[in-house]
Amino acid sequence: MSGVVIWFTGLPSSGKSTLAGLTRSRLGDLERGSCVLDGDVVRQLIAPKLRYSDGDRAEFYLALASLAAELARQGLIVLVAATAHLREYRRQARQLAPHFVEVWVTTPLSECRKRDNKGLYARGDADADATKLPGASTPYEEPEAAEVRASGGHDAAAVERIVSILRQNALQSAVT
Repeated sequence: MSGVVIWFTGLPSSGKSTLAGLTRSRLGDLERGSCVLDGDVVRQLIAPKLRYSDGDRAEFYLALASLAAELARQGLIVLVAATAHLREYRRQARQLAPHFVEVWVTTPLSECRKRDNKGLYARGDADADATKLPGASTPYEEPEAAEVRASGGHDAAAVERIVSILRQNALQSAVT
């Protein structure tokens, strides 16, 4: 039985990792293995030499999407918390995955700046070329048709919608 990739996208510090963690904690009754792939953590593990140029980002997001798809093909529910600021990155991830759910974590830029414990926005303000931060010094392309839209990282209704989608997916997989 194939798994699914659930990709949490949104501005840096929007609550993607928080929402992915809350979702994972709700998955126990689905009797499926799951894992969270946090984009920042995975980048350090598999591609520490990549920077934030357009080419490096494209390479990283393709590697992340490929890893997530492979884990999903082995039956896992893979929760990916990664900005993936271009629609093309998310389109590629959708194409690679056996099943794919896009979750758009919508948090106003002003709130993301307040939450920024890594200092990304401050560095971006000081030197716009330093990180090319999505939503600040480089565009963030909003999803056109995300299956779930979440208001920040603590949106319980969004978590329940994701779980509902997963249950429907599990039922459909059992029938086919």
